[in-house]
Formats: sequence, structure tokens, C-alpha cells
Amino acid sequence: MVAIAFIGAIAYGELVLDWRIPRSDQTARTTMRVSYMISLVAYNKLKAETKEKYGDRAQITFDTEAGFIEVKLDSRVIERREEKRKLEDVFGIFVIGPNDAIRMRFPFALEAGQDIKQLRQSLADSFKHQFDRAPKQWLEFTDKDWTIDRCVSLPSGLGLGSLGDTLRLREGTACVVTWKGPQSSSMLIGVNRADGDPWMRPFIRRLCRGITEAALKRFDADTSDSPKYAACILADRPDYVSAQKSLAADLYSVGPGNALARMNWGSLAQP
Repeated sequence: MVAIAFIGAIAYGELVLDWRIPRSDQTARTTMRVSYMISLVAYNKLKAETKEKYGDRAQITFDTEAGFIEVKLDSRVIERREEKRKLEDVFGIFVIGPNDAIRMRFPFALEAGQDIKQLRQSLADSFKHQFDRAPKQWLEFTDKDWTIDRCVSLPSGLGLGSLGDTLRLREGTACVVTWKGPQSSSMLIGVNRADGDPWMRPFIRRLCRGITEAALKRFDADTSDSPKYAACILADRPDYVSAQKSLAADLYSVGPGNALARMNWGSLAQP
């Protein structure tokens, strides 16, 4: 029994706590939101079927906010179907620095299957409206203060090979966001998608580290503008619920040779 408990503790430390990775003494915070999409295929099919069956007596409505289709006949609900919402993109900002001493800001808007030619480069003004709960100093930047480029697409498995495929790690995009303020630096931000509900969440730390290490290998670690920070965002639920429930993340400082150290960080929840 003692041996089994010891092995269990080792496995928990390795796979859940990911205790081998060093700790960074730097502090980061983030706020994120998502946009989602709902397919109109089911709605259009049901609309055609309803019209053929009941004619103009039936009314069909699609509540995209709640995610359900409702059919009424003579003002009485006769059918209601829930439609799954799929996460489209993740947008937000990472800020580096203790308390109110913000040293760097890394805004982003990315999809797991991002079209690299359609990166969003203008975010400052919209963020002031989207993130009304965030401290004002987080959003004190203009679009001249940052840029996003040097992107790579991560295939099925997210760089973890057959293991990643087995774990249903689907696709990802990683881009370098550069802060051009007085304390300039850069962060590799990856937005990834998996079909892991509900078992994957406890293993996010270990998975995110592996995904981030694989993404960093796609960039030259010896150049002066190589990423000094990295963020892994993993949409580990196949269906969108909310940003808080659908996303998991981990943050790192990046040392020589792309060595990772896990950062202390906190999240400001958004819908």
C-alpha cells in the first residue's frame, strides 16, 4: 500500500502539478474573452421541414445567445432544440509587472486555426470597450506600441506527435507579440484546441508545457528578438460554454535555450 501511494504521489506530481519545471519570480495577469459561432445548417433544415409540415402557422426562432432553436405552432412551443456553440477566437491581454507597475503589455486576438494573413493588428480601442472590468492602466496603450507576427500553425497533436493525437489535441496557432514600449520584449502566445472534456483539465499544466516547448522549437532561440515570455491557451472543451469554463492557460518566462520557468499569474474573469 505504501508503494502504491508513493507511485501515485509521483504520478500526481509529474502529470498534474508538473513539479519539475522551475518557478519564475516574475508576475503576470491576464483577461480574456472569446467569440463563438453557431452553425445555421440545423436551423435552415428545421425551418424548411416546419414550413412544409405546418405552413405559415408555425414560427421558428433561433436564440443564438442561449443556443437553442424553438418552434411554435399557434403560439404554443412544440419543439425546442439546443445547438452547440463552437469557439471561434480568443482575444485578451497579458500584462507583466507587480501590482500596478505594468512594464509590458501583450494584446492578442487569435484562432486555433488562424489564417496568418488575417491577423488582427488593431485592438487598443476595442479593448477599452470589451474589457470594462480591467484596471485602466492595463489598457493604456495604442496600436503603435505593439505588433504581432512570426506565426506558426501547429498541426493535429500540437507538436506532441502520436501522443497528442491520442489525447485529441486538435490544432493550434502560435504567434510572437512584441511590446515596443520603454521595456520592450516579446511573448509567444499560442491558442490551441482540444477535444478533452471532461478529463483533460487536471493535466493542463503538463500538456501546456509540452505544447509550448514544441512551439518554441519552431523559432530561433539565439536571436535577440526571440520570445522572452510564452503563454499557452488551451480550449480543452469541444463545445463553447464560457471563457472561464472553456479555456485553460499557463504562462512562462523563457530563458536561454528556450528553457521555461512557470510564472505566477492571475486571471480577471470575463464572460
